[in-house]
Amino acid sequence: MAGEFESPRPRRRTRILGLVGVLVLAALVGAGLFALVSSDRAVGAGGGDTAKDLAPLVELYESLNEQAVDAPDSEALIRGAIDGMLEEVDDPYARYFPAGDFDEFSASLDGTFSGVGLLLEETPQGPVIVSVLEGTPAEKAGIEAGERIVSVDGENVRDEPLENIVAKVKGDPGTSVVLGLDGGDEGARELRVTRAEFEVSTLTNEMLDGDVGYIDLQQFIDGASEQVREATTTLLDEGASGIVLDLRNNPGGLLNEAVGVASVFIEDGEIVSVEERGGRSESFDAVGDAFEDVPLVVLVDEASASASEIVAGAVQDAERGRVVGQPTFGKGTVQTIAQLSDGSGAKFTTARYYTPSGDSIEGVGVVPEVEVEAADAEDIDGLEDDPQVQTAIEELEAQVGAAP
Repeated sequence: MAGEFESPRPRRRTRILGLVGVLVLAALVGAGLFALVSSDRAVGAGGGDTAKDLAPLVELYESLNEQAVDAPDSEALIRGAIDGMLEEVDDPYARYFPAGDFDEFSASLDGTFSGVGLLLEETPQGPVIVSVLEGTPAEKAGIEAGERIVSVDGENVRDEPLENIVAKVKGDPGTSVVLGLDGGDEGARELRVTRAEFEVSTLTNEMLDGDVGYIDLQQFIDGASEQVREATTTLLDEGASGIVLDLRNNPGGLLNEAVGVASVFIEDGEIVSVEERGGRSESFDAVGDAFEDVPLVVLVDEASASASEIVAGAVQDAERGRVVGQPTFGKGTVQTIAQLSDGSGAKFTTARYYTPSGDSIEGVGVVPEVEVEAADAEDIDGLEDDPQVQTAIEELEAQVGAAP
C-alpha cells in the first residue's frame, strides 16, 4: 500500500453550542447528546402563564416556611420540588445538578480531570462503566468496562442516580475511596482507589504495517477534530495509504467536534440531524476541506457512544469508508442541560438525533458492515494481536486494492 494525498486547506473551526456524550463530573463521565440553554431560556419557555402555574407552589413554600412547627430547610424544599418535577416527566435521563457541578462540567472540556478515571454511562437500568481511562487510578486498580459501581466506602449505591454516585466517588487528589463493583468478569468485588488529578490523552497515532495510518481517538473534547486533522496530515506525509480511525471505548464529547471529525473525511452533505418536540429539525452538515479520497475504516465497539456513533453513522451512510467491530452503544436521545440562576442546573430529554439516512440509533446503535468480536484483554499484546484492528487493516487494504 502506498500513495500520496493532498492536504486540505486549513479551516476555521466553528464551535457549535451543543454537547455529545460527555457529562464530566470530576470523577466520572457520562455519555449522551447534550445541548446547553441559559437560565432565561429555561424559565418560562413553555409559553404558558408561568407565574399563575407556579402560584400554588410558591404559596405552599411560604406557608411551610412561616407556619410549619419545625422550621424546614428552605434549600431542601426547593430541591424536593425540583426533584419532583423531574420525576414527573417520566424521563430516565432527567437529573438535577447542584450549584458547582455545572462549572466542573464546563471546565473539564479542556481534558484535565480530577478523580479516578472512569467513563460512566447513565442508562435506565442504572449507571454502567463503559471505559476506564488509560493511565488513571481506576486502570491501575484493575477496574474493567462493563462493571457497575454498587457501593462507595461501604454504602449501597445500587439505586442511586449518576450524580449522587459522582458526589461520593470524587474527592481531593491523594485521598482514597473503596468501590464495590459487580457485573464484570470478576464478579462482585471491592477495590480501593486513590484519587488523582490527570490529563486525558485525547488522541494517539502511529503507522501500522508500514503504510497504515492508525488514529485512536478517546474522546471528543474541545480541539479533537483539529487533532484528528493534524494526525491524518502527519500520517499521510509519512506515507500512509489509508487511515484506521479507532473510536472503540469512546463515549463521546462535543457535537461540533463530532461534526468536525466526520468532516476530516467527508467533504459535504449531512452529518447528523436533531429533531425536537413538534417535529422541529436541525441539520449539521460537513464543513468541507476533507481528505475525501483517503481510504478509511472506522473501528467501533459496544462502548462507542453518541459522538462516536454520529461519526460512524455518517461515514457509513455516506459510503465514505467501512465500519468494523461491534454494534455501538445505542444512545440516540438529546438531553438539554439548563443552567439555573443560582448556578445549579438540570438535564432532561428534549430531542432525538438521526443519522443522514434518517435512522435513529437509540437502543440499536450503529451496526458495522464487518462485525468482529473483541479478544480478551489478556490475549492482546499490542495492536498486532488485536483481531479487530487486523480486520480493519484488511478492509483498508481491500479499499486501496480496489482503487483505480
